[in-house]
Amino acid sequence: MEVPSEPQSQAEAGAKTTTSALTHSIEKYDLPWAAASPLVRLADETHGIRLAVLPAAGGEMASLQVKCAEAWREILHRALDYRCWPCEADERAPLLWPAVGRSFTEQQIAEWKGSGIEPRQGRYKLGNAAYDIDVHGFARKLPWHLDAFGTTEGSAYATCSLSSSVDTLRTYPFTFEISVTYKVGGGRIAVEYTVNAGENPYPMPFSIGNHLSLRLPLTGRGQFDQCTLRTPGSVILHQNPLCLLSGDRTPVDLSSPTPLDRKELLDTVLGGFQRDGVWLELEDPASMHLRISQREIGVNGKFLAAEEDFFFVFWGDPAHRYFCPEPWIGKPNSLNTGEGCIHLEAGQRFLWEISLEARVRS
Repeated sequence: MEVPSEPQSQAEAGAKTTTSALTHSIEKYDLPWAAASPLVRLADETHGIRLAVLPAAGGEMASLQVKCAEAWREILHRALDYRCWPCEADERAPLLWPAVGRSFTEQQIAEWKGSGIEPRQGRYKLGNAAYDIDVHGFARKLPWHLDAFGTTEGSAYATCSLSSSVDTLRTYPFTFEISVTYKVGGGRIAVEYTVNAGENPYPMPFSIGNHLSLRLPLTGRGQFDQCTLRTPGSVILHQNPLCLLSGDRTPVDLSSPTPLDRKELLDTVLGGFQRDGVWLELEDPASMHLRISQREIGVNGKFLAAEEDFFFVFWGDPAHRYFCPEPWIGKPNSLNTGEGCIHLEAGQRFLWEISLEARVRS
């Protein structure tokens, strides 16, 4: 894979560049399917945050470390573990696009209701044509290109991109380009996605999410059931056996710290957010406090996502000690139902940001 030059100066692979307490470096990382792939490491040493980005593996955040008790602690589930690929979604932090969750056509759902047999392949319809699509789309399973990395404006950063191809057009008949920029600085991580629609003959539909997967407890110390969650989200949207929304809703109050031993918090779609308040806080009493938020960044003052389509989806397993607080815009099966879909006109773009802030307990 071609590695771009640094904007300030040319650097050899593996070299580290430092601007104040912000650092960035690039090294070769051997993957089972792509040897000597570039791995970019970004760090904010002052605030004790490090992350790694692996473009060849879906352009995802491959590692996230926080300095705790004078030691660097990995908090991503299965960080830098690529022994199997494509991986299950509940590993590290893959992008979910152009679909979140499962996709089944009306015919597939009707056949399931008649037989009780779950469809083996996801599918959606556009007009009279049907297309196969996997759970959570395809962007996480493809190699991305490393476009740039460096240090600027108070942060270390790396940018990766994915463009439509002959292969993606077979599954998703739209031309597009997606980029993601990871920024580390000021004690904060920002993950900024930009979706650009190509010159398509009709609007490009999609939903978007990130399957952020965390170790819990966050540093391996303490107990899962002692960790708590707090969020202004106020409605649980229930799912049917196909993991599609059933239409049933239950009000919930999670405005004060709530133990994660509550079963309904380990497989839940949570909504009821206001546009400017889509966040949650995880508290691990043995190590740290972690705040995760998401927002759409308006283009020319215009927002494309409806307020009611912002969600956090929870998935966790106390036995395997991980928890996934997944930020989503859109609903499962949105490519079939249109519910929660964003539609981009030719040449239009959509901006979405996830941010993470950790505060270590003294």
